[in-house]
Amino acid sequence: MNARRLANAIRKQPPRAGHGAVEDDVPGVLRAALSPGEPLAIWRRSLPAGIRSELAPLAGSAPFAATAEGTPRDATASVIGELFPDAPRALARDILDLATMFADLAGTGGSVRVRLEAITGPACRRWHADAVRLRMLCTYLGEGTEWLPLPRGAFPAGALDPAALPCAASRLPAGAVAVMKGEGFGAGAGCVHRSPPTARPGAPRLLLCVDEPGRLPACSLSPRATWPRMNPAWRDT
Repeated sequence: MNARRLANAIRKQPPRAGHGAVEDDVPGVLRAALSPGEPLAIWRRSLPAGIRSELAPLAGSAPFAATAEGTPRDATASVIGELFPDAPRALARDILDLATMFADLAGTGGSVRVRLEAITGPACRRWHADAVRLRMLCTYLGEGTEWLPLPRGAFPAGALDPAALPCAASRLPAGAVAVMKGEGFGAGAGCVHRSPPTARPGAPRLLLCVDEPGRLPACSLSPRATWPRMNPAWRDT
């Protein structure tokens, strides 16, 4: 399913009100993240065909990270082109599709901020709510983001004791797509979450993050971004 069809599927899904996360196996469920009282919407899916075979070589290149801002097509091309001399076409196509979906859902005016990173060490291990308005996450490889169904967003997050949580934590499955609210949506609206504790030290985690543009520097590249640029032929497929 291409990006425009995915965006249309989201528009056809009415927002749902409730508590905790809204989950379904159709992309339209992501629209529920716009509803009052819904900090998180999860599209449970299997990874698209072709991506799994591309993950092992990418994992071998970890750690790396790149961030770019622009239209979904330009931001994706910048991130993929700077990180990889040979484009992982299925992954690039999926990132483009998801970035296009997010731009439509969040009403960004056609621009996004795309970050792709392979993490091998500690990341955001403290429970927190982001300062953004909306954020899309997809873990392609490794453990997914953990979240808690707690009200009032960032207010209780800083005082949480990881050894005595008030409720059980849930974890996003690899390949699933989530859209979560941040405190920019409204004070106390943010989804309380964290990066997962690493069961295997050094095991890479490949994470895609799509944000609204303008909040953070438009381009930030790891040392691997000095690799030669490739011809992004995947954009024409």
